[in-house]
Amino acid sequence: MPATLDHVLAGILTLLGPVWGATFGYRRLLRASTERRPRVRMSLYATAMAVQWGLVLLTAVLWVTAGRTARELGLEPRVSAGLAGVAAGIAVVFFLVWRQRTRALGDDEALAEVRKRMSHVEPMLPREPHELRRFFALSITAGICEEVLYRGFMIWYLTWYLGPWAGAAASAVVFGLGHAYQGPRGVLLTALVGGFLAAVYWISGSLYPGMLLHALMDVHSGHLAYVALRRAPPPDLATLEAWADAVLAESPAEEAP
Repeated sequence: MPATLDHVLAGILTLLGPVWGATFGYRRLLRASTERRPRVRMSLYATAMAVQWGLVLLTAVLWVTAGRTARELGLEPRVSAGLAGVAAGIAVVFFLVWRQRTRALGDDEALAEVRKRMSHVEPMLPREPHELRRFFALSITAGICEEVLYRGFMIWYLTWYLGPWAGAAASAVVFGLGHAYQGPRGVLLTALVGGFLAAVYWISGSLYPGMLLHALMDVHSGHLAYVALRRAPPPDLATLEAWADAVLAESPAEEAP
């Protein structure tokens, strides 16, 4: 049965996390000047890692002091048919994503589409090699910590009140709201990913496959965005081309004399 500190942790993940991310985190980045933005971005990466590891440490303390098992949190390695199926599925997905990724990296139009799809989180994305390295560290942190917090703890917590299936669905919603700074579309997409990772957890019986998959997805997205942004046309040229296209589209064609 959840105790007082479990309620506190659930409240942090459900309420304080989204508020902090949307206000003190992402808004701070948006308000930063062009010169300060890289430094603020690196600071936010570091802060996010510190907060996530701190919450995982709090979860571990709660678990040990309450005498709960690793299996209840999804941290007991389990060999099963479900795990084998999930591993096979991850291998297939990895192959398909790698093939698509290889094609996209050599296609300027595909990279332009990547910039368009990620425009809602563009200020958060890495642009320099040192930013990319810290983003990779953040991706691994998210893969481990967010699975422990949102799949392990939140599903355990919500199952007490909603049952296993509704608890898993509610945890996906909480996971989506935790990314509220990405806007409504980002919340919806993240919630869907949360639902998918919850299914991976239930099928495999362990958080470890989801941790690996989560980290790989974030690393892939971050590196693809990094390449896309590095290959973007110079801002002035892009603006000039957009203006020229708009003028040509609005101007009637001249008839030949």
